[in-house]
Amino acid sequence: MGVEEVERIKKLFFQLKLHPEYLEHEPVVTSHDAAKTRGFGLKQGIKAILFTDGAGHWAIADVPADQRVSEKSVALAAGWAKNAIRMATPHEVMEITGCEVGAVPPFGHKTTVPLLVDRTIFDNEESAFNIGLRTSSARVKTFEMKKLFEKVGVIEGNFIKEKDVKNVINSVIKDE
Repeated sequence: MGVEEVERIKKLFFQLKLHPEYLEHEPVVTSHDAAKTRGFGLKQGIKAILFTDGAGHWAIADVPADQRVSEKSVALAAGWAKNAIRMATPHEVMEITGCEVGAVPPFGHKTTVPLLVDRTIFDNEESAFNIGLRTSSARVKTFEMKKLFEKVGVIEGNFIKEKDVKNVINSVIKDE
């Protein structure tokens, strides 16, 4: 349960000659808990959420941890009806990803499913995320994550809720 995913992810980082920092910490379930425990900003986290159309199709949406996923955007990218999409149950998450809720990494799952990556993930210099266990995380330069995502064949797009998109734009404007 999750241990195989940790090893699979470490192997992929090694094969691609990437340089993550591995972190062991107290168990975390929510993005807020993870950010606090890791000592990073919430925005740096990558949240991976499994969705289904209820007909045996699955997709994982990777978004910044401070944002919410737009189910409409996920359904559109996956070719599903907007009214059929739903988040996976904890049992389904374990069955498809091999991980508990709160430990799902943005890639490297037990079952190969389409990965939908929100482009705003690449706005950070570094990204942090759980790697299969609630007690194991990786911190990696975002340009290396982009390289990894290209290698595993993700679909890049806009997968955060529109209200959250406006908040991202406003925070960028304030920072300038």
